[in-house]
Amino acid sequence: MVEHEISSRHLRIIASSKADELGYLGQQAVSDAVPPGEDYRIIGGHMVRLLLELHPTPSTTPRSTLDADTAIGDLEVVGPLSDALQAQGFTKKGGNVFTLEIDDDSTTEINVLLPRLDHASGLRPLMVEGVGQVDSLPELSWVMQNEPIVLDVTTVLRDGRSIEYRTRIPGVEAAVVLKAHAWKARRMATEKDLADLATLFEIRHFHADVPWQLDEPKLIGFRKDTARILHDLATSIPRRSTAYKVPKDLDRTRLAALVQRHVSVPK
Repeated sequence: MVEHEISSRHLRIIASSKADELGYLGQQAVSDAVPPGEDYRIIGGHMVRLLLELHPTPSTTPRSTLDADTAIGDLEVVGPLSDALQAQGFTKKGGNVFTLEIDDDSTTEINVLLPRLDHASGLRPLMVEGVGQVDSLPELSWVMQNEPIVLDVTTVLRDGRSIEYRTRIPGVEAAVVLKAHAWKARRMATEKDLADLATLFEIRHFHADVPWQLDEPKLIGFRKDTARILHDLATSIPRRSTAYKVPKDLDRTRLAALVQRHVSVPK
């Protein structure tokens, strides 16, 4: 349960593609479905997109994504959230995936995740009574303990209509923690986490006022684990050949340099 109201910031966004529209419609659906007063975060690619809208950064291109990944702070909220999404017309697939067909070739998808209290890396299912298995991540337990950024979003859709909703996202540092751990867990299968990490480090570099402790001399816990992941990345990514996929347009040397500049070497 959220103990106090956090001041919000306003964003006005123009959806430039069908993928954009589906993502923002998914965010609105989550906002309407979460019970009042309960804590959650929009994570994944939409988290990075909203952070970039909040902190415009030169030469950084937003990445569109369809899925509205959502972290819920309390296991007991999953049932009411599931019921509310289905009342909106979403179809539940498994315990934590909800889809809604907007038209013949457009579907918005919401993935619900939970925090868990261990350090075993990667997704693991938790059984939620009456709902089914819901994927969980250990780093979400740390992220949910940090203050969110609360956003009042107005999105102009491609047909000129506007939608409005309030949502919650992690800050830039917490987003880096999530994306670094996601990359480590699935780095042989996806390039999007590296693209998102590059965007987040550009935000940090051009907006020095964002809260940030990954450059402190004595890191502990998830910050220390994250620093290890990032410095391993900074060491390997400048090489011509890597054991993992790298986006073709990603500046490998620059990302390595930004990690070395803004993240302490863990001891």
